[in-house]
Amino acid sequence: MGVDMVHPIPGSGLAQAYLITDEKDGLMVVDVGSVGAAQAVEDFCVHTIKRSLMAIRIIAATHFHIDHIGGIAALLEKCSPKTTVLFHPLVKAYLKAGRPLSPMRNWITGLLPTLIGGTFGIRKWSDLAFDGPAGAPLPFFRDLQRVSYADRIRFLEGNRLPRSRIGFGGWEVIATPGHTEESVVFYNEASGELITGDLILGRKDGRGYVNRFCWDGGQIRRSFAALMETIHVRIIFPGHGPVIWSAEDAFRKVDGFGEALAQDGSSKGSISETRKGSYERKSG
Repeated sequence: MGVDMVHPIPGSGLAQAYLITDEKDGLMVVDVGSVGAAQAVEDFCVHTIKRSLMAIRIIAATHFHIDHIGGIAALLEKCSPKTTVLFHPLVKAYLKAGRPLSPMRNWITGLLPTLIGGTFGIRKWSDLAFDGPAGAPLPFFRDLQRVSYADRIRFLEGNRLPRSRIGFGGWEVIATPGHTEESVVFYNEASGELITGDLILGRKDGRGYVNRFCWDGGQIRRSFAALMETIHVRIIFPGHGPVIWSAEDAFRKVDGFGEALAQDGSSKGSISETRKGSYERKSG
């Protein structure tokens, strides 16, 4: 087993869950979105890589939406008492201060095409079973933000973002607001791997696109452009859809803001220039 390896969990349901293995630091799980996803993680650990769930040190989420956090409690029940849950500091305000979740935009033009495109992998009833209503971005659920594992949460310190180590292998967390206010990605510089949550989604043709279903369209584009400027990525592990891979630069296979960007000449130009500049700096 390599020092760091990212394993997409088969059959993880609504969102894609990932298991990261590290020879020294054990296991870390990202985006456990349902009770079914928690079971899929357990099956993969026990039967595929032959590891105990007690080796899971961290359960993390790229953002606080129900399809990315809805199975954390179910998985945590089977982990070590020392296992911690890693969240962006804004989640503290959701849980303790009554701050509502980010209001989402483009439900029809953003979310619906993703659903129709089949990137939500619902295969069993447990894929639609959740720990509770926490993380549901619908207006009548946005104030029901309670979790049973509040004492197990470790909040990233605000002054350590937008980019900081998380204490697991070579992995860092980078703040990428846009899909939601508290969205983050997980990045390994040595391997060029990036777990993006719902910032980037994957297509069946091996390409990806910036998610149009978001809290702030301008902000999600700025977050994407900032990543292209500052990091080099070979493999993108999206929140929904297949893995995106390129030996040179995986960002080259990501379309900015879907097909709409092709009609927006100024935005397309700015992102293309950012990508070109980033690649030239890394090459030179």
